[in-house]
Amino acid sequence: MKNLINDKSPKAVKKTIVIPKNVTSKRMDILNKKVLKLEQENKILKKQTQILDERESKYHSLFEMSTNAILVIENQKFIDCNRAVVKMLGYKNKKELLNTHPSELSPQKQPDGRYSFEKAEEMIALAIKNGIHHFEWIHTKANGEDFPVEVLLGALRYKGRILLNTIWKELTEKKKAESVILKSIREKEILIKELHHRVKNNLQIVSSLLNLQSENIKNEELKQILLQSKYRIESMAKIHEMVYKTQDMSKINFAEYVHEFASALIFAIKGLTNNIKLKISIKDVYFTINTAIPLGLLINEIITNSLKHGIKENKKGEIVINIIEKENENMQMLIGDNGIGYKNDFKARNYSSLGFQIMSGIVDQLKGNVKKEKSPRGTYYAITFKRV
Repeated sequence: MKNLINDKSPKAVKKTIVIPKNVTSKRMDILNKKVLKLEQENKILKKQTQILDERESKYHSLFEMSTNAILVIENQKFIDCNRAVVKMLGYKNKKELLNTHPSELSPQKQPDGRYSFEKAEEMIALAIKNGIHHFEWIHTKANGEDFPVEVLLGALRYKGRILLNTIWKELTEKKKAESVILKSIREKEILIKELHHRVKNNLQIVSSLLNLQSENIKNEELKQILLQSKYRIESMAKIHEMVYKTQDMSKINFAEYVHEFASALIFAIKGLTNNIKLKISIKDVYFTINTAIPLGLLINEIITNSLKHGIKENKKGEIVINIIEKENENMQMLIGDNGIGYKNDFKARNYSSLGFQIMSGIVDQLKGNVKKEKSPRGTYYAITFKRV
């Protein structure tokens, strides 16, 4: 029993694992290759990082040194800008204006009456939706002075972020130049309108003189000649009057002119209690004075002829004036009356009277042609012409 108690357990025996030399060499080779590969990848990464750093430095320099005012917007706030912006707004540094909403650097309202905050939100939304948006804006400098800029917003999506590259172009000098030009144009328009007004007055004086002269002439034929000249002058005077009154002197509402002039001509020839029905169909037709005056004279000749020879005395009658637009800038006017008419061809009568000679000359001036329409009653002309 004692021997058993004093007996000690044997110590643990250490075993040595022997790795073959060829296995150790293979593992070392693999490890060395991995290390070499990592070193190569590290060199490439360093080179790429260096290139990116150089590019970032270059573009940051271009960004800062650009004469164009460039800003970056994210989440409706300016997060970066270059020196040109700071200089344009008159701030000491960019920190004073960053993290601000565009409306905070603007007057409360824009020229169209909309609040700057509301409109800025809309402009940003449009840029994000369409990728780019261009508009004019009023910003405010550090000293409180408002000034106009042309704004270009370009949306850029980067790693889940939406950035807006913003470029400002100051329009102060451009607006001043435009103001000078507009002022000059307004002054010239006033002068031209005054010229038309004086021409109209002079024509009316001539018309009044012819009217007075006709009252003192007993020869009916000569009296009619003077009155016919009076009507022609009044047709031209009416055009000049409309140019003087209109806002846009480049075009005349010809429908309005024909209604006023034809009604006045019927009244002058047939009197106030006449039996003439005037049917006019002219929709949205505008002419320059170069077309309106000869066309007005042409209408005068035909209506006068209708009232004197087609619808005699105080009989009932109808005068029709229709103008429509054809292809290739051509216009067509159908004009005439339902009176007694005549059988002769228009060309055969071209030179039998001054009125028909004038009609022929005016149609040539309008680079058109005229033909007499076939009708069971009355006289109608189809006149094709060009705007001049």
